[in-house]
Amino acid sequence: MGGKQLQHWILAALVFSLLMTGGLIGCRKHNDVDQLGARDTETESINEDGLEQSQKELEESPAVDLIDEAMKKINELTAAMSLEEKAGQVIMPAFRQTAEGTLLHRLDEFTRDMLLEIQPAGVILFSENIDHDSQVKLLIEALQAKATVPLLVSVDEEGGRVSRLGAKGISVPRLPAAGVFGESGDVKMVYEAGLELGKAMKMLGFNMNMAPVADVNTNPLNPVIGDRSFGSDPVEVGRMAVSMANGLMDAGIIPVLKHFPGHGDTHQDTHQGAVSLPHDQERLVSIELIPFQRGIEAGLPVIMTAHLHVPAYDNAFPATLSPAVLTGLLRETLGFEGVIMTDALDMQAITDEWSTGEAVILALAAGADLLLMPPEPLVARDAIVTAVTNGELPQERLDAAVERVLLLKWEAGLIN
Repeated sequence: MGGKQLQHWILAALVFSLLMTGGLIGCRKHNDVDQLGARDTETESINEDGLEQSQKELEESPAVDLIDEAMKKINELTAAMSLEEKAGQVIMPAFRQTAEGTLLHRLDEFTRDMLLEIQPAGVILFSENIDHDSQVKLLIEALQAKATVPLLVSVDEEGGRVSRLGAKGISVPRLPAAGVFGESGDVKMVYEAGLELGKAMKMLGFNMNMAPVADVNTNPLNPVIGDRSFGSDPVEVGRMAVSMANGLMDAGIIPVLKHFPGHGDTHQDTHQGAVSLPHDQERLVSIELIPFQRGIEAGLPVIMTAHLHVPAYDNAFPATLSPAVLTGLLRETLGFEGVIMTDALDMQAITDEWSTGEAVILALAAGADLLLMPPEPLVARDAIVTAVTNGELPQERLDAAVERVLLLKWEAGLIN
C-alpha cells in the first residue's frame, strides 16, 4: 500500500476509530437516526465535493494528529515482524475441537501451541466452542493471552437460523432473521438491534461479528440465503445492512458485510460445491452490487467475499480467488479501501478444486487481506512464506494485506 493510499485509508479509519471509542458516538446519536442508515438515496450518495470537504474538515481536526501516531505504530509493527509473523497476520482459523476430538470449550495444549506458532490475525468461534457465558469469556481471555498482536475474535451471529450464541443460551439478544427486519421496514429498530447485540457481544470479549448479510433475496429456491437477507429490494437491503452495521460499530463490534458480489440469486450452496452467478454486468450493478456500494459509501470496514463464479467478470476463478472481482471490481471500480476477507476456505467450492496452499496464495494474489478458516492453518502459513520467498507472491502484496489488518485492529482499539 503506497504512502498516499495508506494515509487516505487512515483518514477513513480515524473516523471509525473515534466511533468505536466513543469520540463521535454522542454526535451521531443526537442526530436523526436516519443518519445511521436510513438516509434516502439522494443523501446517501457521496459526490466528489462532499468527499473533498469531509477530508478537508478531518485534516483540520485536532484528531488528525492520531494519523501520524497510527502510521508510526503500524510501520513499527510491520517492520518488526518476520515473514512468518506477517503470514500469520492474514489468517483467521477456527479451532472447534481439542487434539482428542472433544469440543474446544477451554484452551488446550494443542490449540495453544498452534496459536503460538501461527500468531494469527484472529479466530472465529463456533457452537462447538460455546457452552455458557463465563466459559466463553474465559476462552476468549485465554486466546488473547497467547497473542503477540491482539486477536480479532469473531462469531457468526446474524440472528434467525445463523446464531452461534443465542442458540446456545448465551446472554445476547436473540434476534429474528434479517428477513423479519426487512419486512418491518424499520431501520431504527435494526440499528437498535445491532447496538444491543453488539453491547452483549462486547461484554463476552468478542470484537467482530460476521454480519450483516448484504445479499439480495431474489431467488426463492436459494438454499443458503433466503431469510438471512433483508429482502428483495437492493436499496432497502443496503439501508438495513448499513443500519445494522452502524449499531454494531457503535457498540464496539466490527461488522463484516457479506457475501460479495452477492449470493442472493443462486440455486446452490458454496458450502457444497461450485456455484455460478450467471448475470451480466448491467444486472449485477443494478441489483447485487447496490447494498455493497451503500456499505462502502457508509465507510464499513470489512467485506467478505463469496466463492461464486461470476463469468461477467472472470471465467476462470470464483470471486474469492479472482483479481478481476476483488482488485478490479471491489477495489478499483467500487472504491473499497477496507479489509477484504474471504469466506471460509474450507468450503467445498474451494476445497474441491484447490489445496490449502493453492487457495491462500490465489486469494492473496487476487486482493484478499484476511483468509478465513483455511483447512490447514499451519500449511496455509507456510505456503505464504514459501510463495513470498520464491517470488510467486510479491512481498508488497503481503505487506499491504498485513497493513490493512493492523489498521483494522488499530481503529478498533486493539492496538494502542
